[in-house]
Amino acid sequence: MNTVKKALYQDLTQTVNLALGRKAISVQMLTKTVEEARFVRQTRGVFALITYMNQLADHVFTPEEIEILKAHPRRKELTSRVLDHLIKEEVITFTESLMLRRMLS
Repeated sequence: MNTVKKALYQDLTQTVNLALGRKAISVQMLTKTVEEARFVRQTRGVFALITYMNQLADHVFTPEEIEILKAHPRRKELTSRVLDHLIKEEVITFTESLMLRRMLS
C-alpha cells in the first residue's frame, strides 16, 4: 500500500473511531471495502455501487452514529479526500464524484 493511501486510511480510521468512541472501522476494512467497491462497480454498475455503499454504512454504523459523522467538523474535508481517492482507484469517475459531492453536501 502506498504511503498516501495508507495515510488517508489511517486518518479516516482514527477520525471516525474517535468521533464514535469505538473501533468501528480499520485500515484493513477500508482496503477491502475499496476492492469490493471496485468489483461491484465493474460488474454491476454505478447504481449497484451506491446500493452497496449504503448497505455497508447501515451494517457498520447505527443511525445515531451516522448522524454524529454527518455533523463532524472534518466531514467535508474527508469526504473530498475519499472521493478523490476513489477516482484514483478507478472506483468512480470524476463526473460521478461531482454528483456524489452534491449529494453528500
